[in-house]
Amino acid sequence: MHNTELINFLNNNNGYITTSELVKLKIFKSKINDYIKNGIIEKVSHGLYMDTNKFKDDYYILQKKYPSAIFSYNTALHILNLTNKVPSEIDITVPRNKKVRGNYNVHHSSENYYNIGIIEVKSPIGNPVKVYNAERCICDMLRNEREIDLELQNRILNYYFNSKEKNIDLLTEYAKIFNIYEKVDTIVKVMMKW
Repeated sequence: MHNTELINFLNNNNGYITTSELVKLKIFKSKINDYIKNGIIEKVSHGLYMDTNKFKDDYYILQKKYPSAIFSYNTALHILNLTNKVPSEIDITVPRNKKVRGNYNVHHSSENYYNIGIIEVKSPIGNPVKVYNAERCICDMLRNEREIDLELQNRILNYYFNSKEKNIDLLTEYAKIFNIYEKVDTIVKVMMKW
């Protein structure tokens, strides 16, 4: 009986389950090892398990562990297909008061700016993850130019301005919020040939 409930839960939750969710299914901690031994689930992190029939999704796992972590900078640009350069380390942004353990490039944001531009997209493996949208990423890139080399910045800007999904109004709105309006306005005029 528990097998069916567990498999249904995994199928409805992208193949992942936490210890507390297992307990809600009346699968207590002492029985979790039986499910691991039987090859139904595997442990992927402290308190987090996944269906053994799924591919491991490091992006999704990170956000299950740290729900306030938003993919940003190079990682978001890669997930959004604004660059084909695979990031050497994962960039995330969290509120100033949050701590994250692991080999991540962690950026802290004030509450005033943290929620600006969060969208949900599919990870490269197909699970839902939260990233900053293209306009927020471009503002972050231009505010912190040392994060991304100039050649890559130019490729990202060219790709963005040639994209049908670009939203110049939103980009300039964000530029005002982040106090980089003049810089963005100049780039927009050059790229749009106004």
